[in-house]
Amino acid sequence: MVIVVLGALAIFVAPRFTSKTNFDTLSFFQELKTAVRFAHKLSIASGCEVQVSLTASSYSLFYPNTACNPPDAFGTNPVSHPVQSGAYTGSSPSGVSIASFGTFFFTASGAPSSSGTITVNPGGRQMVVNPLTGFVQ
Repeated sequence: MVIVVLGALAIFVAPRFTSKTNFDTLSFFQELKTAVRFAHKLSIASGCEVQVSLTASSYSLFYPNTACNPPDAFGTNPVSHPVQSGAYTGSSPSGVSIASFGTFFFTASGAPSSSGTITVNPGGRQMVVNPLTGFVQ
């Protein structure tokens, strides 16, 4: 009986542990979700808009270049990472990609300039940015 159970585990469970892509996807998904939530909280706490810039393979957080309200432009004033040194940016691991509704920003009240679903592939893990509150789930 023990040999049968071990054989079944070897056939169905072991292949899932050998694929590094599944772990990379989950890890990057959690990292991206944390970054978007941080941008939301930071916009409310600082009273200044915070942009979430997404590409197919990376993300970055930015403050407005000069004026906070309304923002004049984004892209040259990066948000500092709260734990590591440097800008708050990240790149997806090999084989992992981001599909999103585009670059957006959170207003000083936390509302997003646009909202929708951000998907991390493979696996189709999705996070939703609420259109009214900016809450990320």
